[in-house]
Amino acid sequence: MDTPLVFSGSRTWRGTLPSGCERCALARLCHAAADGLSTAPVSAIRCRRLVRRGESVFRAGDALQNLYELRSGSVKVRVTNRAGLEQITGFPSAGALLGLDAVETGTHRCDAIALEDSTVCILPFGDVLAKCRDDFVFAQQFHRLIAHDIDQYRRLLLTLGCMKTEERVADFLIGMSDQMSANGYSPHVFTLKMTREDIANHLGMKVETVCRVLGRLQEASLVNVRRRQLEIRNVEALRQMSCG
Repeated sequence: MDTPLVFSGSRTWRGTLPSGCERCALARLCHAAADGLSTAPVSAIRCRRLVRRGESVFRAGDALQNLYELRSGSVKVRVTNRAGLEQITGFPSAGALLGLDAVETGTHRCDAIALEDSTVCILPFGDVLAKCRDDFVFAQQFHRLIAHDIDQYRRLLLTLGCMKTEERVADFLIGMSDQMSANGYSPHVFTLKMTREDIANHLGMKVETVCRVLGRLQEASLVNVRRRQLEIRNVEALRQMSCG
C-alpha cells in the first residue's frame, strides 16, 4: 500500500499561497511569484483538471507531456504486460505525484485510473526540468518524490515476495490508515474506494482469499467491515501482524 509523503513547503515561502497549496511539494512551480522568483505566477485554477471516477489521468502508450500532482481524490495505477496480465501497483491519494513511469522512455507504461472524482494539478514536464535547474529547493523536493515512488515498488516487492496472506492484508490496511491520517482524515474509520478485486490484484491474492482474511480479522475484533466501510478497531495489533 502506498505510504503518504507530505512536505511542509509553506515554511520556505515569503508570500501567500492559495488555500490548499501550502503542503504541496511542487507548489514552487505553480506559484513562483509567492517565493519572489517571478512576477507572473501560473494560475493554479487554470492548471487543474477534474478526472471523473473511472476516467484516466493518462494511459499506457501516451507520450510524456505532463506530470500530475494529485490534489484530491484517489487513483489506481495499473500496468499490463504484452500477454494482457494486469498488476495494480498502487492506490495513490492526495499529494502523490503521478506520471514518473514515463520519465525513462518518454512514454507512459502504466494506466492511472480515478477511483473517485479527483482533481490533478498539471505540471508540464519541461517546466519541471527547467525549475530543477533554477531552484535547488524545488529540485530536492522533486528528487524526494522520485525516491518515494521507487520505494513504493520496493515495498510492493517485499509484500508479494515475503508476506503471508494475513500479513499482506494487514499491511494494506495499515497503509490505508496512515494515508488517511496524513491527509487529515480519521485513521480508524474510512471508506475503501477500491473494489475487493482491485485489492486482491494489488496483493497478488484471489478475491475469495481477501474476503476470508477480512472475515477472520473481523472475528478477531481487529476490524469491522461493512461493504466498503472500514473501521480499524485495533491498529497496533494490525501493525504487529503486518510486521510494520
